[in-house]
Amino acid sequence: MLDKMSMKELLALHNRVADKPAGPKTFATRAKLVARIKQVAADKNLDLASFGQPKKPKATAQHAEPKAEATETPEATEKKPQGKGIGALARAILMDPAGHPHALIAEMVNVQIKGAAATAKSVRWYANDMRKKGVEVPPRQKHHPADMDEEQSAEALRTVRVVEPAPSDG
Repeated sequence: MLDKMSMKELLALHNRVADKPAGPKTFATRAKLVARIKQVAADKNLDLASFGQPKKPKATAQHAEPKAEATETPEATEKKPQGKGIGALARAILMDPAGHPHALIAEMVNVQIKGAAATAKSVRWYANDMRKKGVEVPPRQKHHPADMDEEQSAEALRTVRVVEPAPSDG
């Protein structure tokens, strides 16, 4: 009969028969809890069959008047979106191969979502969370081009290639 009981029920049974109640983390395994219950029952000469019976629920009295709040409209049961979409937008911009700096991404999110207060630190958290989950996030630029001095700008422009414009179809 003890084998069919859940850990919660076993713990409740233990606390009814034992002198010292136990918490949910007291027993490492189910087998140790069952062994302890059997030991306490043997020490106190208790019949576990009478303790293990589940209590029958008492019938509740019917209310004469049904409550108006009990019936919900279908609109009330629909789940509403939880956030403002700040994380989703930040993650999408992080995946842009342009590799915008975290501060710039935070500004982009704040402009696009009313009431958003994203920071460079929060965007870094999203990037780190994505990496932990196995997503390969493109590398970031060290500085935004507008924030660079001449040396940094010259360094960044060394990687730029000039591409000839495509012939027009006109």
